[in-house]
Amino acid sequence: MNNYRIVNVNEMRFMDEYTCTQLDMSSLDLMKQAGGVIYLSVIEDIGIDKANDQILIVVGTGNNGGDALVVGVNLLDNGYKVKIVILGDLTAQTKESKIMLKEIVNYKVDVLFINNKTKLPELSKLLRQSTLLVDGIFGIGLIRDVEGIYYDVIKLINLNSVDVVSIDIPSGINANNGLIAKVAIKADYTLIVQNYKVGNLINDAVDYHGTKVLLDIGILKVVCKSRRFLLEKEDYQNSLPERVNNTHKYHYGNLLTIGGSKGMMGAPLLAAYAALRTGSGLSSIAYKEKYLHNIFNIYPEVMTSTYNSSTELLDFTNKKNTIIFGPGLGRNDEDNLDILRNLLKLGVPMVIDADGLYYLKQLFNEFKSLKNVVITPHYGEMAMLLDTDTINIQKNPLEHIKTVTEKYRLSVVLKGTTTIIANKNSMYFSNYGNPGMASAGSGDVLSGIIGSLIGKGTKLIEACRLGVLIHSMAGELAFEELGEESIIATDIIKYIPAVLKELKE
Repeated sequence: MNNYRIVNVNEMRFMDEYTCTQLDMSSLDLMKQAGGVIYLSVIEDIGIDKANDQILIVVGTGNNGGDALVVGVNLLDNGYKVKIVILGDLTAQTKESKIMLKEIVNYKVDVLFINNKTKLPELSKLLRQSTLLVDGIFGIGLIRDVEGIYYDVIKLINLNSVDVVSIDIPSGINANNGLIAKVAIKADYTLIVQNYKVGNLINDAVDYHGTKVLLDIGILKVVCKSRRFLLEKEDYQNSLPERVNNTHKYHYGNLLTIGGSKGMMGAPLLAAYAALRTGSGLSSIAYKEKYLHNIFNIYPEVMTSTYNSSTELLDFTNKKNTIIFGPGLGRNDEDNLDILRNLLKLGVPMVIDADGLYYLKQLFNEFKSLKNVVITPHYGEMAMLLDTDTINIQKNPLEHIKTVTEKYRLSVVLKGTTTIIANKNSMYFSNYGNPGMASAGSGDVLSGIIGSLIGKGTKLIEACRLGVLIHSMAGELAFEELGEESIIATDIIKYIPAVLKELKE
């Protein structure tokens, strides 16, 4: 497992303070150390031309601005062409930032102070003259909406074609939840200091960071207690076991998908077929008999059967080692409540998705532990489970995930721009995939992949992590061939074999 631990704002601040204490450094020392590393990344990772590039550094009055001013000092020391813009009330400037401003002034460099709209035409001229802008307006401490002159300046920057590199996080993005605080810098590069913050990865952050570069500035790693990690393809290279010759289909999982209703009969079929493509030995679907005339099966390898009652359905669970419950099930049949109750009592590992979550919510109080259950909600379904709204889930997804994982001991795959995978012990963030995967049936395919991995003996949280990765990588291959507008769920299934092959090489 990689060491890419993900922290929140308070954890990062504690790490900064602890490092300064243990290494007998001042906060200014740490700022200069960070700024030096950021400077090297600007010239090496991004690449700038000393003769032709004009660099504009735009800062606020906080320590993120101080970091940017350190970058400016390093650039000036090495002969680069630099101009500085300082936003806001200088009486609010931090002590460290004030010291760095004094150093900048010693270079006789042009500094534009902006505290109202009258200076915006001058800024507009500087933007047109510049080839690279270093954004040090706000750092990870932003907790309120961007307003006033800051709002106007960020809007103006986004309207120009200058390349933008943000320090730690694009100004205007909340570092704890990745949401835009009314307006935010649209960065081409974001140089992230020491650890990914939650807000670097989720919600709006994905569209505003550009290329992310993680920089080690010397913060003591031993103090990072976070159990949040970034999911990385490299962790799973050569992770899939070779099949043994002397085996048969029952060695590779016997999966049952329960779902389907009028108008949604394809959902369980997508899950069942995705499971086969992920390596399941057998994959079956159980439909309620009243939907018999709606049944279609374009995949002869998927077995189907029908049932009328919970008791009859339980007979189908014999020899099944994983159950997927919910794809296309609908919410208008109260029999599903008894069916799910009885299935949970069996203790067979389950993946509960889509409409299955609606019934699970009604059973939460009956089960103290659901340790054999994986739920795969999107943000709206998570809101339904917790009697809140989607906006509240977006504002604090980690706390809501913590609520269900700790209370019910289940595993969660919260689907979004960044998918979050968690149990009560740890949390993983996946930045893979693309917007083209936001298509009907994509979630059913993910359920089938995860269910297949569980059926083959993979531990639940590991099956969730690997399943999300396989799903996303297949979606990326579909994107390469089709573009993001035309991807459908069956395209994702089509590329599962190529992903599995890659992971075994």
